[in-house]
Amino acid sequence: MSETPQTPDAQNPDETPDGEQLPDLRDTLIAGKDGEAQPSEIIRAFLTSTVYFLSSEEVTPETASVNPLTLQDNEGNPLIALFSGTDVVPAEYAEHAPHAVDAPGVAVVQSLSGAGIIIDAGQEHGFQISSEGVDRIREDFLSPTEGE
Repeated sequence: MSETPQTPDAQNPDETPDGEQLPDLRDTLIAGKDGEAQPSEIIRAFLTSTVYFLSSEEVTPETASVNPLTLQDNEGNPLIALFSGTDVVPAEYAEHAPHAVDAPGVAVVQSLSGAGIIIDAGQEHGFQISSEGVDRIREDFLSPTEGE
C-alpha cells in the first residue's frame, strides 16, 4: 500500500498545539472494547488522531475527488472504512483498495455526509458510528459552545 505524504506545514493531529501526545486511537478502541473507555473518549481519540482510508486509485494533491472504500452495516447503510494504522487493514480490503490515505479524524467528520464510519473494520476492537452518529459528533464535539 502507498501513503500520501503529509504536508510539512500541517499540524500533527496526534498532538495538542503545545506538542503534548494525545491518547493512541487503537489503544482507546481496545480499552473501549474491554469496557475501560467510554464512547466519548473513543470519539475524542478519533477526532484528534490520524486515520487512514483506502482508495482503489492513488490519491495525490491534484486529485479532485476521492472514493474511499465503503462497506455496509447490517441494514445496508454505507460505512466509510477507516483504520488506526495501515498494519490493521485486512488483506481482502487492501486487494480492492491498495492505496492508504492519511487524514485527521476531525477532517473526515467535517467532510462526511450521508454515510457512517467504521474504524478498524475486521478487527475485534472495531468501532462503528452511523451517519446519524457522525452528524451528532459534528454537533456535540465540533460546534462552538458558549463560554469558549
